[in-house]
Parts: sequence; structure tokens; C-alpha cells
Amino acid sequence: MKRHLLTWIMSLILSATFAQNVDAPEKVAEYPGGICAMMTFLQNTLKYPKACEMAGIEGQVVLSFVINKDGTISNLETLQSPDERLTAEAKRVVKLMPKWTPAMDKGKKVKMRYTLPITFCRNANASQQNFDKNIYDAISQQLAGKKENPRGLYRLLRFSYENGMPDKEPHFEQYKYCSDYYTLQLQIEKDITDGANPEFWISMLNNDKQPLNYTGYIAERDVSIYDSDSKGFKMRWHNDYMNNDYFQLNQYITELYSSEYKISPKMQRVVDLLEMKTAQSETNKFYGCWRRVGILTKVDDMDMLMPGPQDLYQIFDKDVYLHFYEVNVSRMYAYCIMRPISYLSDNLLVEFDQERKVEWVNDNTFKLRFDRGDGTIVTELWKRSGLPDRYQQAFGTNIPVYNIPLSNNPRN
Repeated sequence: MKRHLLTWIMSLILSATFAQNVDAPEKVAEYPGGICAMMTFLQNTLKYPKACEMAGIEGQVVLSFVINKDGTISNLETLQSPDERLTAEAKRVVKLMPKWTPAMDKGKKVKMRYTLPITFCRNANASQQNFDKNIYDAISQQLAGKKENPRGLYRLLRFSYENGMPDKEPHFEQYKYCSDYYTLQLQIEKDITDGANPEFWISMLNNDKQPLNYTGYIAERDVSIYDSDSKGFKMRWHNDYMNNDYFQLNQYITELYSSEYKISPKMQRVVDLLEMKTAQSETNKFYGCWRRVGILTKVDDMDMLMPGPQDLYQIFDKDVYLHFYEVNVSRMYAYCIMRPISYLSDNLLVEFDQERKVEWVNDNTFKLRFDRGDGTIVTELWKRSGLPDRYQQAFGTNIPVYNIPLSNNPRN
């Protein structure tokens, strides 16, 4: 069987004691990246001892260790274990941990003793469910009492209900991108990873219609934000308009979001591009954001510029580009499509296994020629530009927007 079906970490950090004469440090020691990062490290690194697996031996190993002032681990002890071989594996992995951020008390670094339970379980399905539940509980515990405004990218992890119905995990990926001006809801619409032409589609909607702020009770929607900081938040709202497996009618529903756990690398890459975190290069003229001005067509042997069917933007990076278009301006509803790209030269791109010829008018304008797929050659005119202002406001950029002239048929 594959290793990931054999071993799962099922435990939380249940308690901590301290190696100095202090009741508790002002700031406890932390694994780099927090609890979620530690749980993921353990899950990916532990190996179920083969002899224990064959003998059906499973259970919990409880370790205790000191986190020193320099972040190293020492004084590793066993408090509980069902088998010495499980103990040896748990200790092996703890010794591989990177340096922690040490505890702080009264402005000084202090030693701290940590107690870590690790459960070995051979039932893969039950193990994954328990792992998710435990890590979600760890995130909730980590967020308890936090009072910052949520800002940045967060993934929806769990629904909780007021009527005693068991918590549920969504079978879909939903994200919130929170800023001082807007809260955008992002969902994966298509993720094609196989084949010659991979692409990644997301939809983006201003569903909340205002920024999400701590204590931010939104009277008109009966929404409150609590236990909130840069690592996650909880959103409680009253459902009075839909009824399905996730959203039962006429009750309060709490959603748990995290910025650290289960964030899709592709979703993060899309957000990085929207934040204009693209490669900087003096040799590649494409990097950055562009707006399609229109489509060039011949009329009486002259190039006439005609409006395209959509207002398109493209953000070019070193190995991908992001295709952006808005389908509903009033709802701030847009699609983003990320696709791979190759730059053969300043005058030749390859996307979808198809060469696209480029003719530069100047450093901020180029013509793009390509076969539409039916033998028709299309020529588009592109200008360097930022995204529409409201999206720049949301994603924290400030790039001049090229405004297309009202008269859309100048001679070229």
C-alpha cells in the first residue's frame, strides 16, 4: 500500500509546560509557520513501521521535549507509547524538525517544554477525517480571541451549525480574498492538469458587497466576523434564502477560514498575479499587465480598430499568463484563466501549442497575430495597463489604466 494510506497524524498539541520558573511565557514557542505547518510536516514525514503495521499495532505516542532559547529541540522524552518501534519513529521525525521560534517572556527568550501526542492509525479514511477534524480544531484554538481584520487569501475549511447538526467540510474549494475595500469570493471552476494544454479557471465575485472587519456585524445580512487575524477567521451568518446539505434554512451557520492550511498553490499563484507579483526583467518586454484595445481588421486596405467581444486583460509572468475578463460590472463578477506560456523571442509566443506572432509598435503597445482555429488570422492590439480600478483597489496595486477611446476605429 502507498505510505500516505498507512500513516496519519491525528493529534493536537494538547498541553505545554515550561522549563523555567515562570507560570507561562508571554509568547509561547512556535513551530515555523504555526500549528498547521507542523501537522503537515509530521503527516508528510512519518512512516508507519512495517512490523507494527503487519502486527496490527497502532495507538498514541506522547513525547515531551524542551524548545531552547535558540529554537533547537533537546531533552526528548517518552511519556506514553504502545510500542517501542512507534516511539522510535515518532522521535526520529521530531529530531528532523527545523528550529522553532523560541518562547518570549519579559522581552527575553526562554526555554519551554512542549508535550506532543502523535497517533498512528492504519485506517486511511478514518485517519484522514480525524486528521482534518483535529487540525481544524487546532486552527479554531489558535484563532480564539483574535480581533484583527482578516486580510489576504483564506480558504473555507468547515461549516458549523447551531442546531446540533455535525460539522461539515465542503466538497468544493471556496476562498475569500479580504481587503480594506472589497471582499471577493473565489471558486475553482475548472482545473485541467493533464494533456498538452493545462489551464486553471476561477470565478471571482463581490458576494459580501463590503469588506469583512472584526466585530464587523453587518446588520443588513446578519453577519459577524470573530476570532479573526491574518491566519484565519470565523464568519457567522443567518441563512434565510437557501436550503441544501450545507446551508439549512433559517439557522445560523459558522464558516471557518484559514490562510495557512489547504491553500491551493494554483489559487495562490492567481492571487499573486492579481497583486502584480510578476517577474521583473529588463530583457522580457511582456512581463506585467496588458489590456486589449481592440481587433484590427482591413477596410479598403487600411487597418481599422474594432472593439472585441470582451474587455480583456492579460498578466504575463515567466511561465504562465493570466487571462482576466469581467462578466458583470455591477456585481464585480469576473473570470481568471491561468495558462502556461513560452517566450521564443520578443516577437514570438507559444500558448496552447500554437505560435503567436508579435509586432511591437512601441514598448507599451504590440500587435498579436494568431490563427483563430479555423484558418482565420486575427490581429489584436494590446496596450500596457493596469486592471480596472476597483480590482486594483482590492488587490493593492496602483498601475495606470489605459482607457480605450470612445471612437474605436482610428487609422493605425
